[in-house]
Amino acid sequence: MSDYFLSDVHLREDRPERGRRLLRFLGRLDPAADRLLIAGDLCDFWMGSRTPPARLARDEALAALAAFRRAGGALSILAGNHDQWLMDFYADALGAEIVSEPLDVESHGVRIHVVHGHLLGARKKWKALMESREFFRAFGAMPRAAAWPLDAVLQAKNRRGLQDDEQRHLAVYRDYAAALPDSVDVAIFGHVHRAVDHPGRPRLIVLGGWQNRSSFLKVDQNGPIHHVEGDDAEDAPASPTHEPSHAFP
Repeated sequence: MSDYFLSDVHLREDRPERGRRLLRFLGRLDPAADRLLIAGDLCDFWMGSRTPPARLARDEALAALAAFRRAGGALSILAGNHDQWLMDFYADALGAEIVSEPLDVESHGVRIHVVHGHLLGARKKWKALMESREFFRAFGAMPRAAAWPLDAVLQAKNRRGLQDDEQRHLAVYRDYAAALPDSVDVAIFGHVHRAVDHPGRPRLIVLGGWQNRSSFLKVDQNGPIHHVEGDDAEDAPASPTHEPSHAFP
């Protein structure tokens, strides 16, 4: 039996490569033995707010998650800032168990603490306002001709401030992990799309985004191994990568 942790897939219909990565990953799992926890942002805000539930359920990657669950696989999902208003859909259409953060679990003797990370105080106020249910509904109702330019503006703004935003969040993650009880072996975070694996007690892992590659934590009898893979990995065994300690300011 293995436990898998991933986050920030950000499924979007106009970014089909993300769904293909998730499908390849799910093809490795054994529903009779494996458990999967998605630590937020399975779907992107655009897809979640503007896609009717019936069409969302037909998305190939989401349908594969539902099939994994129907076959007996354990699927848990924690809300991220992009998909916090999709939890009812995840429960109803995918059969997922909805869990709240902070989440403490134990796997193969490893004590793990999980948060998405957006609620720890590093995000800017304007982003917090955009995560309201009211904005989610308003963006979903916005004509496509207006929504596309707004989406492009927001993405460009995010790219310009990406390095500072990552460093600010990573500093907060470091302080948060340092304040956890000594009983925690691994602290898992999402939200930041750069994959980070920082040794210590607790070991600090940022799962990483799926925009350009696949990234996940696997815990089995060999312990926790953080995998980051390019698209050429296909079904080959993953290779762990570790972000050096200088990733933190």
